[in-house]
Amino acid sequence: MEESLVGFGGEPNPKPLLFASPGETHRFLPGSRAFLRRTRLVNSLLGGWPIVFGSGSWLEAHLVARLALASRQPYLRGCGITEQEVWDLVQQELEQGNLRTPLVVICDSLAADQGQALTGRLLSSNQALKTMLVVQNDQWLTAATLADCQAQTIVHAESFGTGVVIRALQALRRGQTYVDPRLSERLHETAAVQLNGRERQVLQGLARGLSNNQIAEEAEI
Repeated sequence: MEESLVGFGGEPNPKPLLFASPGETHRFLPGSRAFLRRTRLVNSLLGGWPIVFGSGSWLEAHLVARLALASRQPYLRGCGITEQEVWDLVQQELEQGNLRTPLVVICDSLAADQGQALTGRLLSSNQALKTMLVVQNDQWLTAATLADCQAQTIVHAESFGTGVVIRALQALRRGQTYVDPRLSERLHETAAVQLNGRERQVLQGLARGLSNNQIAEEAEI
């Protein structure tokens, strides 16, 4: 589903209504048509994925759980505030034997390594898992750290409401990777970092939208 397609109820989804510009200060007005359209589209793209959320912020984890409860969204399985809590929630969901594997959303505040070790551990245990890394502080991000990150989709928290999450979910449904363009700009700012051949190959694969397995096959890992 692309942003130019006909929207809910058969009416067109004009781009200015669906997506806000990054500098827009009213991206999250609950009663606005744009916010409602984006929310409905995100919910449709989630499509029943069981979701596990991880954040180092107790407030964020609490609010996400409360919002899911208030809106009666059954697909949120739990919120963890440590790596082990997120791991346990995912394993508990996998043990249920459900047909759908979880979508794991990790905020980089979860751990000192921005949740990268947890992401690698999760994907090693079950390659069918879907992962999204939410970057709240991009100071740690360089081309080298991005090459090491195994999350399939990476978005900046400040891009929420601009259509980036929608595009990331679309990529997950297609089995592709996605990097927020805002973070690509950040990488250009750190271009002085020298990459080795393997790192350059991984980044080129990400830019082409390849899956982790496809990148590994090309790199003969």
